[in-house]
Amino acid sequence: GPFLPANCHLKAKGSVPARTWSSQIYATLQQQKVGGYAQLASMAKSWALEDIKRHLDDPKGSDSEHGGGEWFLAWLRSAHRDIYDDIDRSDPTELLKRKFMAGESDGRPRKHKIGDINVPSCADGFNHIRSQFGSDGDDEKKDDSESLTVTPSNAETMAKIIIDIFMSKLVDFSAVLKIAEVVAAETSDRVVIVCYMGSVHTRAIEEFYCQKMGFKKKEFVGQLNWEEGEARALHLSQSLWDFQKLF
Repeated sequence: GPFLPANCHLKAKGSVPARTWSSQIYATLQQQKVGGYAQLASMAKSWALEDIKRHLDDPKGSDSEHGGGEWFLAWLRSAHRDIYDDIDRSDPTELLKRKFMAGESDGRPRKHKIGDINVPSCADGFNHIRSQFGSDGDDEKKDDSESLTVTPSNAETMAKIIIDIFMSKLVDFSAVLKIAEVVAAETSDRVVIVCYMGSVHTRAIEEFYCQKMGFKKKEFVGQLNWEEGEARALHLSQSLWDFQKLF
C-alpha cells in the first residue's frame, strides 16, 4: 500500500515465531503460569483495543482534557485553514473545550464557532483516504507516472491521526506490559518502577493499574495544569527520596 509497509516490521530479538517487541512481551506474560500475569496481559490488550476504538470513533470528543487537542488542531489546519490562521492556537487542549474562539488576525471583532467543528471518525477518514486513489484495476492500467498522486491535505491529516491513535496507545500498552515483565522477573515483592514519560502516558498507566487492576494511588506530585510563567519546580515527599518509605 502507499502508506503502510505491512510486508515488513522490526523483529523482537530471539522471538519465535517472529514478533514485534510488544507482541513478544505479551506472549512471554501469557506463558506465565502463576502470579496472574497472563490475565494481566489479556486485560491490557482489551483495555488498549477499547481505548483505540474510542479514539477512532471520535478523535475530538475522546481526546484528553489534559494535554490533548493536537488531532483537532491538525484537522483545523487542513480543513478550516481560515479559522486556524485567525485564532490563538497556543493551547490546543483549550480548543477542545471552547465553543467559540475570537478572531485575532486583523483586529476586527468576530467569533469562530469551533465547538461545532468535529474531526471525522477514522472509519470515515479512511474511506476518504481510499477515495483519493483509484481502484486496483484502474491502477494496473496506468504507468508509474500516471499513478503518482499528491495526497490532498485532509486525507493526509486523517492518515496521520489514525496512525497516531494506534501508536500512542501502543506506547501505553507496551509500558504496562514491560512493568509487569520486570515485576515478574523479580524475587522481591517490593519493586519500584520509575517511568520517565509524558503526563498523557503516565496517566494512562495509572488508569490501567488503578482502575483495571485495583492498585491504590497513594500520592500525586505536581499538577496537571500550569499557568504561563509559573515555576514548575517539584517538591518531592520523603518517600520519593527514600523508596523504602513507599512500603
